[in-house]
Amino acid sequence: MFLTCGIARLLCALTVCMMAISSVYGSPVRDGETALVRQQNIPILLYHHVNVFSPNESRALRRWSLSSEKLEAQMDWVEAHRFSPITMQELIGHLKHGLALPSKPIVISFDDGLEEHYSVVFPILKKHKFVATFFIITGSVGHLGFMNWGQILQMSAAGMDIQAHTMTHPDLSVLSHEEAYDEIVGSKRILEKKLNKQVAILAYPFGCYNEDVIAIARAAGFEGAATVRGVNDGYIFRRDRSYTLERYAIERGETLDYLAHSKGFDSK
Repeated sequence: MFLTCGIARLLCALTVCMMAISSVYGSPVRDGETALVRQQNIPILLYHHVNVFSPNESRALRRWSLSSEKLEAQMDWVEAHRFSPITMQELIGHLKHGLALPSKPIVISFDDGLEEHYSVVFPILKKHKFVATFFIITGSVGHLGFMNWGQILQMSAAGMDIQAHTMTHPDLSVLSHEEAYDEIVGSKRILEKKLNKQVAILAYPFGCYNEDVIAIARAAGFEGAATVRGVNDGYIFRRDRSYTLERYAIERGETLDYLAHSKGFDSK
């Protein structure tokens, strides 16, 4: 056990070191036709539920939930600190193709396509004139507690970024190649047909992936994919980081002041 913990601490230290190097040498690099992408110091925020759940609900559900008041306060923080919200599509365009970004960019993302993303989150974003990225579980669209296609299309028409979060939200890393293919490619095809536009970013459910999952996403035409900071850390040593973009999952009790100071992104 001591040896295992010691190795874990060593790997953690190496991870922190590599992240520091990535922040300094974060510009896109070209090697022939391959973009060697390292995620720059551009924070990507990840939200789930915007709701208040009773103590009888599961701990996990309550952990990843914020009240509408807390989300509003966090969007006020983003505005007060002069961040410029961009979409995941814009971030990938910058990292892979060198497209220009505004000063102090930040990505705001929401997973699963929940109904409160339309009824609660969408009005808050419009109030602040912010854009955000919504990763949709296509198999859940129209089901109880989830957005319907009319709501998703309305948000897309208003400038929100709609991207893929698989068909049924499985852990892709434990599926067979065929099952993972159906989940990844199926979600992309459905979204592109409904939205009549390209869908280029995949969010891995639970942040989990492996080499086969990355290969499927790349072959399907995804330009990038998002995970969760702290998941699959060994992949930090990949040369192409565009398929392992890290997001900060926002917990119920966190503030963005705390996150900015503890995770090291610039809020000045």
